[in-house]
Amino acid sequence: MEKTAQGLIEYAKAQLGRPYWYGTFGQAASKALYDQKKNQYPRQYEWEYDGATAKVHDCVGLIKGYLWGDDPQDTNPVYNAAQDKSANAMYTACKTKGEMSTMPDVPGILVFLPGHVGVYIGDGEVVEARSRRYGVYKTKLAERPWKTWGYCPYVTYEIAQKMLDMKLPVLKKGAKGETVKAMQLLLIGYGFPMEGYGADGSFGGATQRALKAYQQAMGLEPDGSCGRKTWEKLLGLN
Repeated sequence: MEKTAQGLIEYAKAQLGRPYWYGTFGQAASKALYDQKKNQYPRQYEWEYDGATAKVHDCVGLIKGYLWGDDPQDTNPVYNAAQDKSANAMYTACKTKGEMSTMPDVPGILVFLPGHVGVYIGDGEVVEARSRRYGVYKTKLAERPWKTWGYCPYVTYEIAQKMLDMKLPVLKKGAKGETVKAMQLLLIGYGFPMEGYGADGSFGGATQRALKAYQQAMGLEPDGSCGRKTWEKLLGLN
């Protein structure tokens, strides 16, 4: 089954109000699971089992629960070692990522703090398996000190594909406008800033140099223009 950004959002929203258990990824809570996890992570289980039977997750387990299960109610996720990442390792695995100032408004993007991850669901909101105190909780993106964002490497982002299908223009030196600004923000997110300039919507020499450096690093022809192949890389579609 193809895993999509929209599917991740629906899964995360379906878990709202459910408990946070460290080291879990969508299993049904039970005394046996509690004992197993307490043995693995004694410092995280300095509380007594309360009889809970709901699905349980930790922060990155909210993502794994979607990737490894069949639907939001499935309590038998199938472990996948290749996708078993900590929150920090999940950020490392993201191919398209950056600082929060460069985050595009794409639902399903992951947002990160050191050692923690949430799912951006759109409209300025995030669902996160936050802590034992909060459980799976919905917050405003702007109210939490998120540091970085990234496209989850294991799901398909329909909006990014739609953007490409809209026949984004070939951008060259001299171009201006919001599409140039979007390209600049993505370049900055990848670590290729415009020296001396920000994302100002003007394709000048600094933008061309940053774009060429990005293309060189990605194995693309470093011609300094943003065509389909470069857009595909920038949008995380290739």
